[in-house]
Amino acid sequence: MFRIFILLLAGLFAFSFNAHAKVDFSGKTITWVVPFKEGGGTSRFSRFIEPFLTKYLPGNPTIKIMHIPGGGAIKGSNYFQKNAKPDGTYIFGCSTSVIVNVATGNPLVKYNLSSYKPVLLLPQNTHWFTRSDLIDKAHDISKLQKRKLVLYGLKTPASADLFHIWVFDKIGIKGAKPIPGLSSSGAWQAFQRGEIHLNSQGAAKYIKNVKPEIKQGKVLDIMTLGLVDANGNISRNPLAPNAPTFAEMYEKVNSKKLSGDDLEAFYSIAAAWSQASKSMLLPENTPDDIVKVYRDAAKKMVNDPDFKAKATKVLGPYPLTVGEEAGAIIKKAAIFSENTKKQLNKVLKKHKFTYRVK
Repeated sequence: MFRIFILLLAGLFAFSFNAHAKVDFSGKTITWVVPFKEGGGTSRFSRFIEPFLTKYLPGNPTIKIMHIPGGGAIKGSNYFQKNAKPDGTYIFGCSTSVIVNVATGNPLVKYNLSSYKPVLLLPQNTHWFTRSDLIDKAHDISKLQKRKLVLYGLKTPASADLFHIWVFDKIGIKGAKPIPGLSSSGAWQAFQRGEIHLNSQGAAKYIKNVKPEIKQGKVLDIMTLGLVDANGNISRNPLAPNAPTFAEMYEKVNSKKLSGDDLEAFYSIAAAWSQASKSMLLPENTPDDIVKVYRDAAKKMVNDPDFKAKATKVLGPYPLTVGEEAGAIIKKAAIFSENTKKQLNKVLKKHKFTYRVK
């Protein structure tokens, strides 16, 4: 009897080992669903990573990127939820917009984002700036705080632009008024024409559009969101190392450190807006051995010399997050606390928006 037990136990371990060893994508096609049109930030992210992922996944599979735009990323996200198989042949290209749809309770959402299995996250960051004739020097918002009207662009309060409303409220720009319906590019053009006073851009457009204007003296930095690490530490953005983070500006304006309910809300906003800005996820119920194979491939990818040589220029100077830590960030980003919802709804009501975070 003991001999039979040993043989059964040995067989169990052998099965476990072989199950992991059998993860092989030879001859298979992996579909990477991107819920945005081709050419956007999530599209560029996936296209840059695709050849490296093919290189390091066992069997060197073909990876096909499928763009499904529409409904503020909901159409493609719902498609992934309905059609993705948890066998490693489907990947999801997530972004802040996808996360915000969940975190704010959009009723059209049918995808279980917090149950997906993260492989890697690419942080991004937000830069705020204004015209040089509106403030005395960079990072000094005292004149903006005194203005009765400070216009800025806002696509829709149901998007990540919602966070701008909260940010300006917390740093005391009482005259800040959003102009709804302006896309990121539309707001930049309106800013250049002098029609709005405040603007913001992510890393790529900040480098391309804003930095040249700063060098010419037309634009001055205000602050950046800041980078948040796994321990909650907030550091400056390497693309604008002299610009204070939101936390530093908050402390300067309020004469106290960012803490309590405001800090909790900031962490959730930063997780959605920065830490998980671009990410690669596997469907819920994907077996652990497949998840491990993907994460191992991602770790090899980020250490690839060719990847290192090109990534900073294409993706920005931000370190990718791989593995379990990524899962914790996605959950924090996708599930807002009641306090955070209350704070966001307060500023929405203050600006007479009917939209509410659910």
